[in-house]
Amino acid sequence: MDAQTRDFIGAPVNLSALDLYILSLLDRGLQTPYDLHSKGRLSLGSTLPALNRLEGAGFVRQKAPSGSSKRPRHWFQLSAAGRKQARGGWIPLLMDLPPSDLDAVLRLVDVAQHYRASSTDIAVFLEAAVAERRLPARSGTSAACEKRDALGLTTTKGAWDAARLKAEGRFLAGLAKSLRQKSAKRPKR
Repeated sequence: MDAQTRDFIGAPVNLSALDLYILSLLDRGLQTPYDLHSKGRLSLGSTLPALNRLEGAGFVRQKAPSGSSKRPRHWFQLSAAGRKQARGGWIPLLMDLPPSDLDAVLRLVDVAQHYRASSTDIAVFLEAAVAERRLPARSGTSAACEKRDALGLTTTKGAWDAARLKAEGRFLAGLAKSLRQKSAKRPKR
């Protein structure tokens, strides 16, 4: 474990994959909620509350808008603490159990790749996400509920969830395989 990893593992800050992704996108030069929406593929409905949370925590600051416009523009920049989290706050999440949300997994992978994490570490993370999706789906339905389910919606929803998890697992396994192949082709330094 390197010094950068040790520095972030003990950090008291609990940022979500979305928070870290937004910090990373700001570190890459995106500055407005519209930039985060159009280039980062984030909804404004999740971006604006996250930016407010990150601003309240001292990770981002609003910049004064440049130019004169009838509509106010909200520009954001990273604070020193935000830059530190963007560049290393994702490391503990990559070493932990992956989130169940596919978007969160893919955001963490994007951030890790941007900051040049090892392909092997990212592949291990993706393989853990695949393993999580292979666990049997928990059925919270009782026989009584299934009898009342005249349209079969409970059964259909369970089948849909199982099919979605299986498809996500195949997709993530393919990503992990390509990363492992990529790292195997790279010459050792």
